Amino acid sequence: MKAKKEPKNFPVKKLNSFFRKSYTQKKLDKILKKIYIPEDKALIESLFSDKYEKGKKELVRIPRDKVFTKKELSQLKTLAKNIKANKGRIKLVPFIAVASFIAAIVILVTVFKNPVAKMGIRTAMQGIFGARCDIGSVNVEIFGAQITVNHLEQANADEPMKNLFQFDKLDLNFNLTQLLRAKFHAENIEISGIALGTERKVSGALPVKPKSAKEKEENNDSTGFYDALKAKTTSATANAIEDVLKKLQEYNPETIMRNINENLQTKTVAAEVQNDVKSLTETWKAKPAELQKDVNNFKTSAEKLTKLNAKNLKTPNDIKKAIEDIQTALKSGEKVKNGVDSTLNSFETDAKKVEGFKTKLENAVKTDTEMVKNTLPDLSVEGAKGFVTGTFDGFAYNLLGKYYPYLKKTISYAGTMKSSSSKDENAKKEAVKKAKKQARTESKRYSGRNVYWRKDTVPKLLIENVHGSGSGSGTSLDLKITNISSDMDKVGKPIVAKGVYNATNRTHNAGLTIDARSQSTSPLISGDYSGNNFPVNLNMAEKSNVQGVPSFSGTTSVKANLSADSDFSFKVGGSLEMNPVTLSAGDLQNEMVNRIYKNALAAVKSMNVKANAGFSEKSGIDLDISTDADKIISQALKESLKKELGNVQAEAEAKLKEKLAEYTGASNEQIAKFTEIGKKLKDSKSATEELNRQLEAKKKELEKQLTDKAKSEVSNKATKALKGKLPF
Repeated sequence: MKAKKEPKNFPVKKLNSFFRKSYTQKKLDKILKKIYIPEDKALIESLFSDKYEKGKKELVRIPRDKVFTKKELSQLKTLAKNIKANKGRIKLVPFIAVASFIAAIVILVTVFKNPVAKMGIRTAMQGIFGARCDIGSVNVEIFGAQITVNHLEQANADEPMKNLFQFDKLDLNFNLTQLLRAKFHAENIEISGIALGTERKVSGALPVKPKSAKEKEENNDSTGFYDALKAKTTSATANAIEDVLKKLQEYNPETIMRNINENLQTKTVAAEVQNDVKSLTETWKAKPAELQKDVNNFKTSAEKLTKLNAKNLKTPNDIKKAIEDIQTALKSGEKVKNGVDSTLNSFETDAKKVEGFKTKLENAVKTDTEMVKNTLPDLSVEGAKGFVTGTFDGFAYNLLGKYYPYLKKTISYAGTMKSSSSKDENAKKEAVKKAKKQARTESKRYSGRNVYWRKDTVPKLLIENVHGSGSGSGTSLDLKITNISSDMDKVGKPIVAKGVYNATNRTHNAGLTIDARSQSTSPLISGDYSGNNFPVNLNMAEKSNVQGVPSFSGTTSVKANLSADSDFSFKVGGSLEMNPVTLSAGDLQNEMVNRIYKNALAAVKSMNVKANAGFSEKSGIDLDISTDADKIISQALKESLKKELGNVQAEAEAKLKEKLAEYTGASNEQIAKFTEIGKKLKDSKSATEELNRQLEAKKKELEKQLTDKAKSEVSNKATKALKGKLPF
């Protein structure tokens, strides 16, 4: 088999002179701009790969050792001719046709341009903001390529008697050439005299129209956001506040007493003591009267003898008789005494039992009294750590629910831009693939002129710069927006808006970026906001039925950021630096709890709040809020509780003392009755002993008198006997 003949190769010197030359990189770049077929451009870029120095210049050329086939030489020759021929020219016939068309448009638009433009702007604004838009005048200059809008007022849908914004004048210069190609391209828009929140003389509310099927579809929550929000808000009911107030209730003397009453020993012990002592009292209550009767009988006989005047007894026999009567009385007294002693001995046995009952009751009272100290709740109020956070949770969920529809609309609009860009990008890729495939199948170039177009970088709508400003009554506004377009892939840049609004002692800074480029990895929407000296008045109590929910008022600095994507997921973060701030709440029913709670809230003079929230269809709603106010309130609660604790304890002890007195009253009464019986028995014993003592004393007195009398008689007898015997 005959081998296939290898194609003949030719050196660089056989190339067209255009390709034999050396060029600076700048010159080569200019040549490449005249090549509009990507494959041809790539080919030439690959050929000019040899760089070398010539004097002070750096040049590029086709390597001198490179070789080409005959087919390649022919292709490059044709390409060189096309590059040289690509200088552009004006064709008279098409130009006249275009000029005639423009003239027709000018004549037609001149009559209706201003009213139609005014109506179009008004309708568009009312559709966007859902409220009336008033426009002073609109002037469209076709040949001047300028649109002017004078005195526009856009009403606020939420407050119909106020304007959302207004401006004195809008100047717009557009590109007439692009307009003829059905594209709107403006390099600059200047808006002056912008003012926010001005009063209206006429209501800006629009007639309520039935929602269209499209609007109803847009309002349907296909993302599951509101289902997730409902689940979160149901559980976010300021549980921390309820926990703290419940904890404070434990420091109430009445609450403490209720807790103590459940474990009191005194009530049970007192009932037992009362029954036992009452039984003993019933047994002994008749004894004092019985003994007193014997004592009284003894007393009657004994008192006569104790009061006997010994001087009235003249004779020894009288004295002896009295002594004998006393002796008889003493025997009777001894009998009574023995009866009293016997009774007292038996009584003392029961008295020891009663003393044991009394000790048992006293111990129960002592134990229950000590219980006040042991039962006082711990000073820890851990629930206060989530006190303010729990309050802000519900508020944050309400904000998310309120503003999510606006965010959803913005995402939907930006998403359509991204979708459109993606479609255009896919169409471009398909076109390139088709062109490459066609180039591979073509065997030769046909005769005729190649027409090349520069890369189209102007979409159907492109506004490169918007600048708005306004000032007056102590306020000023400066707004800048760049690269507003309907196809960001063509422009290659996202929409970026930045604004600064200065009010009296207050500055607002905001930024917004919408990046709908099909190949971008950035979020579809991102934004940030900061403001200082911002008045805040959050009436949390109006949004909750939980007692004690605090409200916040003061001045704050705010920082916030947002990012969102076309799947309606978003992340938002922010911080509030409130200084000064005042926390307040409605009066609570319990006076002590109300006092402690109000003191704790008053301790917060400044606070920082940080929040991060997000949503995705997969993970639902995430919310994380933290604040240093929780720590401040927790510490303030502890200090307030510490001050109140002494009063609480004293009041609780006083109430317990009353309660214990109530429980021990009946038992103490029975003990007193029993004790009274013992006293009476002891009194009877004392009376008997006293009478016996007096009788013994009287007996001794009479015995002494009898002895003295006997001695006197003996002495007298002796004297008489001696008297007869003595000499004197």
